[in-house]
Amino acid sequence: MTDNNYTNDEAYEISLLDLFVILLRQRWFVAKIATAFAVIAIVYALLATPIYKSTVLIMPPGGGAKSGAAAMLAASGMGDLLGASLATTSDTIVGVIKSPAVLDRVIDANGLMTREAEGFSIIGLIKSFLPKGEKEEKMRSKVRAALSENVQANADKQSGIITVSVKDTSQDMAVTLAQSVFDETLSVMQEVAITPDAQKRLFLEEQIKNTGKELSQAENDLVAFQKRTGMMSTGGAPSDVTALAALQARMLAKEIELRAARRFATSENPQVKRLQAEYDAIRRQFQADSAKTGTVPLSGVGLSKLPETSLEYAALFREYKFRERLYQLLLNQYESAKINELNDPLLIQALGAPTYPELKDSPKRTKIVILATLLGIFMGIFAAFIRHFFSMSSEDPEVAPKLDYIKSAIQSDLRWFSRRKK
Repeated sequence: MTDNNYTNDEAYEISLLDLFVILLRQRWFVAKIATAFAVIAIVYALLATPIYKSTVLIMPPGGGAKSGAAAMLAASGMGDLLGASLATTSDTIVGVIKSPAVLDRVIDANGLMTREAEGFSIIGLIKSFLPKGEKEEKMRSKVRAALSENVQANADKQSGIITVSVKDTSQDMAVTLAQSVFDETLSVMQEVAITPDAQKRLFLEEQIKNTGKELSQAENDLVAFQKRTGMMSTGGAPSDVTALAALQARMLAKEIELRAARRFATSENPQVKRLQAEYDAIRRQFQADSAKTGTVPLSGVGLSKLPETSLEYAALFREYKFRERLYQLLLNQYESAKINELNDPLLIQALGAPTYPELKDSPKRTKIVILATLLGIFMGIFAAFIRHFFSMSSEDPEVAPKLDYIKSAIQSDLRWFSRRKK
């Protein structure tokens, strides 16, 4: 057992010694490759276009703090369990900054679709040797992707302040793009409904638009009936019809308000519970008033004994008054939502102008040269072992014919490709 261990250790020491001898013999070869890599890295670092970075700090509304139940859960230590569901206003703004809506506006505002690349690049150098054809039009998706890579936005977890950094090959353009990113983000956030009040306002706008059309149709139907029959009143009934129509309008308006609240809150929300209770109370009152005559709701109160023509007029009159009252209630809700939105605007503020980059952000010349030199050393060592292998194999009578065949096959293929190219 001892002899076997000694033999293995001795073989291991011999193999390491052989490797060291190989490297010692090929040391100048390794040095040449490492030097070549270092020279190439130095040339690239000197010729590469410098990249500058401009930074702007953004203060979100409310300092980026969580609101409502989210803040309570975060304070109790349960916020981490919910993860992304407790996104702060700062996180939302970061998402807006990186959105295509903002990036496309920045592209159009600064003419990035027609802007030519500046400075030295390997791809540009290769293209300069190729035959020049018709100029290809840039694809917006590629320009947007390039801009997205150069725009970085991060929110501080403690203060909520957002740091936006924009990189460019021009110092002035970097500052211009940073300011443009802030301006376009502010513009998009003013147009897009993000807060609950803004979402409610947009929802009510759609409901008012639909109710306005229905009100116009009800008015046209009533006027057409009056022109056809000459009937202008049912004699005392319209007051009852108006009261029932107003109650029905209140019920539907409360239902619309409840639906708007449920768009951003659950059924357990106190506001939703309050609106649900108010809606149920109005609905019970409407059902009770409608059932007093024992007829369908459209007949109203005290209309069961009216002639058929009067009933038709009462139905049309009630439909008109119902739509009119509903339209007024929705307008009141809409104005209230607009006031609430103005009282709690989702506006962002820039904490000063974008910084002017006096020093380049990249390329890091020292880092590039060091990494390239280390890579050259490793590649040189690897190539040295391969070179030693071929050198030793060429002297082996069994391996030499195989190497000669490989060389001849490669040379034959290269000659074939050269003839095809001509």
